[in-house]
Parts: sequence; C-alpha cells; structure tokens
Amino acid sequence: MTIIVAITVASLLSFAAALVSRIADADRHTNSRLTVADIQARLAAEPTRTYVPISRRW
Repeated sequence: MTIIVAITVASLLSFAAALVSRIADADRHTNSRLTVADIQARLAAEPTRTYVPISRRW
C-alpha cells in the first residue's frame, strides 16, 4: 500500500512541476500561431522545383 501511495504522490508532484514550468514558460512564447495564409505565403515565395521521380515502378 505504501508503494502505491508513494508512486501516486511522485506522479502528482511530477505533473504539478510540469504544469508550473509550462505556465512559467508561456509568457516567453507569445508569438502567434502559424496560419494557413502564412504557410501559403511562404510556399509562394519559394522558387519552383522540378519534379524528379524517385522510382520508375520497375
């Protein structure tokens, strides 16, 4: 019984530490999320590439 309680307490402490670190780290990561329009703009800015097949299906 003691081992189950010890494992449960350790798990809860680990979860709480991870949660606190994520909350503390959240203020540093304030950049906006990537949107579909951002991705399309980046892809449009890249030069076109020629298609080179990897296999000829032999």
